[in-house]
Amino acid sequence: RDWGISRQRYWGCPIPIIYCDQCGTVPVPYDNLPVLLPKDVIFTGSGNPLVTSESFVNVKCPRCGREGRRETDTMDTFIDSSWYFFAFCDPPSLTTELPYKKDKINYWGNVDQYIGGIEHAVMHLIYARFFTKMARDFGLHKFDEPFQRLLTQGMINKKHPYCSKCDRFAMKAESHDIKCKFCQTPYILKSVKMSKSYGNTVDPGEIMNVYGADAARFFILFGASPSSGLEWSDEGVGFANKFLNKTFHLFTEQINFSRNVVSIRDTLMNYKLNKTIKAVSTALEKIEIRDAVNNIILFTTELVKYKSEGVIEEIYNECLEKLALIMHPIVPHLTEEIWELLGKKNYLSLTSWPIYDEELITAEFDFKWSLMVNIMEDINNIRLVMKKEKLEKIFIFIAAEWKNKFYSQLIDLIKKTRDQGEIIKALMQDHAIRSHGVFINQTVSKLLKNVGKFSKISLPQKEELQFFKEIKQIIEKKFKCSVEIKQEEYSKEIKASQALPGKPAIVII
Repeated sequence: RDWGISRQRYWGCPIPIIYCDQCGTVPVPYDNLPVLLPKDVIFTGSGNPLVTSESFVNVKCPRCGREGRRETDTMDTFIDSSWYFFAFCDPPSLTTELPYKKDKINYWGNVDQYIGGIEHAVMHLIYARFFTKMARDFGLHKFDEPFQRLLTQGMINKKHPYCSKCDRFAMKAESHDIKCKFCQTPYILKSVKMSKSYGNTVDPGEIMNVYGADAARFFILFGASPSSGLEWSDEGVGFANKFLNKTFHLFTEQINFSRNVVSIRDTLMNYKLNKTIKAVSTALEKIEIRDAVNNIILFTTELVKYKSEGVIEEIYNECLEKLALIMHPIVPHLTEEIWELLGKKNYLSLTSWPIYDEELITAEFDFKWSLMVNIMEDINNIRLVMKKEKLEKIFIFIAAEWKNKFYSQLIDLIKKTRDQGEIIKALMQDHAIRSHGVFINQTVSKLLKNVGKFSKISLPQKEELQFFKEIKQIIEKKFKCSVEIKQEEYSKEIKASQALPGKPAIVII
């Protein structure tokens, strides 16, 4: 199409045509290609700058030798970008006849993953496929398609004044105005893509001067998945900056105190580290960058908690080192500085990506981690409901042993049917369970209404009891009160009867 080839501007490939009054339209001879852009142009802000270069415009006709005039339009930049991925494999040289060497392109090509803006999703891909197939027909390479996979990235949006009366964005409206400059009607703020034409762009230099480049990167990568639109927010950049400052202090501040005896807390922290590395690795491979960043935030939060509880120094240092590694693609400047502060000599960017231990990422560890997190949340929620600032004592009641058998059977039955009557009938076949009919009815009804909130696995009573005894100190430190772990069978507390495997009953005084 004409508009896809001919543009009146400086940048872009010069169209290799010379106009002669005698010979008409004459192609530039092959020996004189490529036509290079001149450097003596004058940029006036209007018109085509190439017209101002006499050395470029005035040229001899290659056929008759008379005075001719060079074409001043340039090709659209799609012409360049439609085959630049070949040039990356083998940069062009003016000393060779071919644009690239066949063996190099066949070795590196074709492109595994193409990422581009949605505005390029049609034209650029059409041109790229055309060039690729044309070059294939010329025998310059052997593959048919330029790209194996496509990811169309979303646009960055920003709130901008919009006038419903004019039915257009009030582009001339200043931020302190409340009315449209065109009709004086009060405008509303409406989300629109960030664009120079709307005058709503954010200067990266200003963001970097205030927050640094990494904060801007972090906000954009966390704000939306690559294929979604991102709503620009100054508050969002502020959050990113606060998080990175907090993370930097985590790396630089001294450990308050460390321990020598490894507990279940340390084992679970090691599990969380390996699970996070796996989650971040998988997310980055799928280009689900927001998920990767979210997992990094969650792990950093847990590492702060772990540090405050007292750490095994070896495990803590490994967490710091690997956190820096998985953060590096997101905030490279910060992590290079952290890497040096950690005493590392080589650049972090030259270090191998961390490998996770699959044996640590088990359903049992996942269950225990959830058990630890959930008990903290449950205690805190009860405290908030009671409006109790200072706690005196926390009682945690572990479910009676018979409930493990009941719960296991119930989970298996739910996999087959959601019919409450059928489930109750099947459970009542067991004599040990039948005597607890009222509790069974209530529990089955509750679980069927909230299936997703209950774990599909559980620990034997002895293991669950031991687990809570091991994390008792963590709970006491967090809530600054004493904690007592009891078995339901040995308690007269009415609340204790509500305990389930993996869901202890809690009493706060």
